[in-house]
Amino acid sequence: MMQRALGDILLRHGLVTHAALEGLIAQQSEKGADLVELIVANSVATQEDITRALATECGLPFLDVVDDGNIMLQSVGRLPLGYAKSHKMLILGEDDDQVHVITGDPMDTQALDDVRAIFGKSVRASTAAPELVVDAINRVYERHQTGSELEAEGALDEEDETDILESDDDAPIIRWVNGLFTQAVKESASDIHIEPEEKEVIVRFRVDGQLHVAKRASRQFMGSVVARVKIMAGLDIAEKRLPQDGRISLKIAGRGIDIRVSTVPTSRDHERIVMRLLHKTNVLLDLTDLGFSRRDFQLMDGLIHKPNGIILVTGPTGSGKTTTLYGCVNRINKPNINILTAEDPVEYEIAGLHQIAVNAKIGLTFAGALRAFLRQDPDVIMVGEIRDKETAEIAMHASMTGHLVLSTIHTNDAAGAFTRLVQMGIEPFRVNSTIMGVLAQRLVRVLCKACKEPYTASDYELRQLGVDPERAQRRREITMSPGYRVEGLDYVPVACTATKSPTLYRARGCDACDNKGFRGRLGIYELLVADDKVGSLVLQNSDAQTIRRAAMSGGMESLRDDGARKVLAGITSVEEVIAATQEDVFVD
Repeated sequence: MMQRALGDILLRHGLVTHAALEGLIAQQSEKGADLVELIVANSVATQEDITRALATECGLPFLDVVDDGNIMLQSVGRLPLGYAKSHKMLILGEDDDQVHVITGDPMDTQALDDVRAIFGKSVRASTAAPELVVDAINRVYERHQTGSELEAEGALDEEDETDILESDDDAPIIRWVNGLFTQAVKESASDIHIEPEEKEVIVRFRVDGQLHVAKRASRQFMGSVVARVKIMAGLDIAEKRLPQDGRISLKIAGRGIDIRVSTVPTSRDHERIVMRLLHKTNVLLDLTDLGFSRRDFQLMDGLIHKPNGIILVTGPTGSGKTTTLYGCVNRINKPNINILTAEDPVEYEIAGLHQIAVNAKIGLTFAGALRAFLRQDPDVIMVGEIRDKETAEIAMHASMTGHLVLSTIHTNDAAGAFTRLVQMGIEPFRVNSTIMGVLAQRLVRVLCKACKEPYTASDYELRQLGVDPERAQRRREITMSPGYRVEGLDYVPVACTATKSPTLYRARGCDACDNKGFRGRLGIYELLVADDKVGSLVLQNSDAQTIRRAAMSGGMESLRDDGARKVLAGITSVEEVIAATQEDVFVD
């Protein structure tokens, strides 16, 4: 659709003013960006609002919820998964005369014509927010993969689960292990733990950062299970005294999965296995999807578009640092920019990026990859982690010679990154001249929308979050980040005279969330931009707390501040934020 025509539609529906539209179209012409993307990025309207307006314009019904429980799976498979995702279109079913679809883009007439041609019937369409359609596509196409979702050897059904308890031959073991991978992918598990106990084998999945027991089997099968996993990972099945590391590549439900395998011997005469699942075909998140506040999004977006300097992301293992880095490079990934990455391992394969997996066993380290990159005419370099002085020095040399460098470093908060680099042996003046910003982050679980339970906040809970109970009542519509619109507080604490405690939400549990009370995770952030005040303290070799206090006096919000905003907006719970920010000290 022509950008101007789209703008006129949004203008008619009151989603954009005439002045704002003219400015956005000017930006669109200058940058060559999509108008919808600019509208969302500038917080003018949400993607849901835009889709609703387009649906009204086309005379199509708009659904707030996508119910995929009664979808005709035999019809779904006639539309390839890749096509369905790229066009945000899901087949709901068909009758004698019509095929019923739901689309996230009501203006995509080409896709509707394609469906009409494939089925030889007229198309009856409804619409929903694009993210809801894509989520439904992921769920439905996984269910569609019949009894053989795992494109390796066999799969597991309920009868097979019983077989392994009654038989010790190879075939049930193969099906049991393959079924384990299938179940882990269905549950969106990030890790699989296979653990020997005294009388049984326990399998635990880590889902949304929490471990839970997923399967059990008799201990007599532990040896066979370990051997099967080792064979798949290319490990030595005869070596049981030493730890081993390997890798498995599979396709599950059409998704490319890399599985990192680690085995260690235990005192129970069997090896313990932990497997990390890396989804190579996952849809990459943009910065607009990560849950940034308006301030942090605008600052972060500005930093990644600078021509040189270093941006660091910090946090503990499993806090989403790599996802944030991918979101950054994915946002600036254009044909006129040469982006090189050094990763351990390569978790997502992205078109347009040139990615290298470091391998210390053959001498290919982060530092070695960085040196090689400097001879490859890069514009942007992403390095998985700055672990030592050598890597830090090369990264700083790269930034001072006109390259943008993105990396991670292990510290508790954003200010700690400066002192950590100095402790590595980097001169403070070099740290000050190269580091543009540091983003600290944690992940908190998102309350299930279907069952989250409202309650009145106590003064104690508000004080834990750093919110004055007498100033926490002003509630208005705000944007956590462009495209992520919620009801809540834009800044915490907020000046207000009302004394009534706000409504918060807590987990309850239902079938939709497998009785966990949570579905998915979202980041909470602390973005420190290295201004003159911070730079002066770095040159004086000041401690992290002094740097942090100066940054907060200049407008930086702490991890707990950002978490408090998301609690007050009903996105997560008090307990999640407090647990994720235990080391976060509130600075006056």
